[in-house]
Amino acid sequence: MKFHASALALVLLCPLYAVETSHGEEAINQVNWAIAIHGGAGNFPAQLDEASRKTRSQSLQNALQTGRDLLAAGGTALDTVEAVIRLMEDDPIFNAGRGAVLTEDGRAELDASIMDGRTLGCGAVAGVTKVKNPISLARRVMTNTKHVLLAGPGADEFATGQQVPLVDPDYFITKRDIQNAANIVSSTQDSTDMHYGTVGCVVLDSHGNLAAGTSTGGTAKKLPGRIGDSPIVGAGTYAANGLSAVSGTGIGEEYIRNSVAYDVAAQMRYAGKSLESSITEIMLERLSPGTGGLIAVSQQGDIVMQHNTPGMSCGAADSTGRFDTHLVLGNGGAPADAISQSPETKIGALIEQQATDWNNGDIDAFMNVYWKSEQLTFSSGGEITRGFNATMARYKKRYPTSAEMGKLTFSELEFQPLDTSAMQVLGVWNLQRDLPIGGRFTLVFRHFPDGWKIVHDHTSKFPDEPKP
Repeated sequence: MKFHASALALVLLCPLYAVETSHGEEAINQVNWAIAIHGGAGNFPAQLDEASRKTRSQSLQNALQTGRDLLAAGGTALDTVEAVIRLMEDDPIFNAGRGAVLTEDGRAELDASIMDGRTLGCGAVAGVTKVKNPISLARRVMTNTKHVLLAGPGADEFATGQQVPLVDPDYFITKRDIQNAANIVSSTQDSTDMHYGTVGCVVLDSHGNLAAGTSTGGTAKKLPGRIGDSPIVGAGTYAANGLSAVSGTGIGEEYIRNSVAYDVAAQMRYAGKSLESSITEIMLERLSPGTGGLIAVSQQGDIVMQHNTPGMSCGAADSTGRFDTHLVLGNGGAPADAISQSPETKIGALIEQQATDWNNGDIDAFMNVYWKSEQLTFSSGGEITRGFNATMARYKKRYPTSAEMGKLTFSELEFQPLDTSAMQVLGVWNLQRDLPIGGRFTLVFRHFPDGWKIVHDHTSKFPDEPKP
């Protein structure tokens, strides 16, 4: 009997020990806190030079490290969102705070919003001109007033009594490193630079609370008084405990029209969809290609980052040890099977590769996207060239050296399906060199057994600036 009792005890103890080990492993892998950031969605990262890529990546790492340290020490979601965005607002690499773009009349008008997922409390400011850190003023609107959004002179006046740093408006203009900014962010006043440098942060803290925030200078050369999605709760920012925290970057008008940030939470609440499937539906089906990107974190600590632009500066970290930053995400961050049939994605990648090949001085590789046929047509300057070989010869004659080729960028891409096997792409091209030039282009792609090829290229040049 003793033998049987001992055996029974051993049998009973073994499962208990196994369960205890399983719980330990689960605790190690469980996400207690999570954070994602973005620094804008837009143009091809390959068009940035190495120094610019390193600078942008380092700025992302600095911001993400700040957020990670705060959360690891038990910091709250709201405090972390504000601290991270303040750091990014102080960094002229981003189109927020110090690096904000300018309106048509040459001044910075800044927007920001913040939201507490625990209470649904939120605050926002729009069109402020002398607030060093708009995200901090947005939080004061949330905590110190009964309102949600203050705009323009009224918001600036509110700031004077709120113990937030104020600066002369020239702070956003005269102290900017123009040469650096022109290479890497949308703070350049060149309309062909489509890197939307809006910043955002979403957080799940160790107390189980969610928060989100977004800050921006808007769009370059915008009309004075223009307000985008960043200060609009439900469009560019949203957070609700039990669901998700979301921040967007891109063409703000489209985020407003589609109530993008709130719609992520609505799909999760009412349709029972996952965070990833909700964002994938919005980025690939609701918003047109080239619109922007989203970052989000769920109540379970799942992080989703997606963009339908060629690139997006972003990063993510959590309590399991994850820490990564990116200038572009594979498949735009979407599941591979979700975009496998998207002509826009495939054609966009081809155009990105063309820019890379050109900037490497390789016209032969640049021409690989063109239809190798005598029926190819190329029109520029009122002259039509027919045939692949003639088109290549024309390019090589016009751009014989790397200095003449300069640095090529494509922007403002607009995709117009012609039928199931043809796509028209409109856009802007720009060559940065000693004598910079640029203009517009219309490409007609057709799908062949070996992929999409350009069958017609019409390129025009912007008019020369009148001499004084």
